[in-house]
Amino acid sequence: MKKVMYVIAMVYSMAASMPCVAGFDEGKAAFMAKDFAKAYKEFEPLANKGDVKSQHLLGMMYDEGQGVPQNYTKAAEWYMKAAKLGHQDSQYNLGVMYAQGQGVLQDDAKSADWFLKAAQQGHVLSQFALGRLYILGRGVKADGKLANDWYRKAAEQHHFKAQLALGKNYLDGNGIKKDLPLAEKWIRQSAEQGHHKAQYELGLMYKDGLGLKKDAKLSYMWLELAARQEHQGAILARDALAKTMKAEDIAAAKLQASAWTPVILDKKPAT
Repeated sequence: MKKVMYVIAMVYSMAASMPCVAGFDEGKAAFMAKDFAKAYKEFEPLANKGDVKSQHLLGMMYDEGQGVPQNYTKAAEWYMKAAKLGHQDSQYNLGVMYAQGQGVLQDDAKSADWFLKAAQQGHVLSQFALGRLYILGRGVKADGKLANDWYRKAAEQHHFKAQLALGKNYLDGNGIKKDLPLAEKWIRQSAEQGHHKAQYELGLMYKDGLGLKKDAKLSYMWLELAARQEHQGAILARDALAKTMKAEDIAAAKLQASAWTPVILDKKPAT
């Protein structure tokens, strides 16, 4: 899990979605110019007056050491102020900090609680994080059904790691009834976004005929795409598969891989 750090796009979004607050526009302009010291001077009085977005930005500046010395304790304090006012990204970042013991005492239960607060508001990274916690039983009682419920919510928001996790669980019957068509659906959606682990899994499904018809050329193509991202299992599987294929079929699969492009979706980054 990584904290939410897509600051530049977020500053633009904040400015567009909030009423004009004295100092915020100046802070935004300074931040975009990488004059972090000036940005801090503009955001700090707003944050002290309870402006939730300025509080979150100060948390991120302390988190990254931008305009101020890096200080995880102060980052957590500002995130906490914003999180208590319902700011989703601050809630998620607090969840990460409690999980890692960064700026706060490590506490899995508090980590899960903050992820839950953000996830219930639709925060995709928190939904994925909760899915992992319910699989691991970390900070919560292990529960395969709840894990897959949260994975599904994140997968429906195009989180490629959640799509793969949900697909694999359908493939293996892990906490959910085994369903090969649904496994193929979610693994494919992840693979089509360029996730090398999903591409590897989809290549194996084509090789073994799991949930779809066996197809050596398509198997090779997906394994080749994963191999180009240095997935070691895909490299081994591709090379083993090549020994069973005709040279012209390998050439055709390589051509398909070269022509392939990932699906680009309008969404926040998945970490």
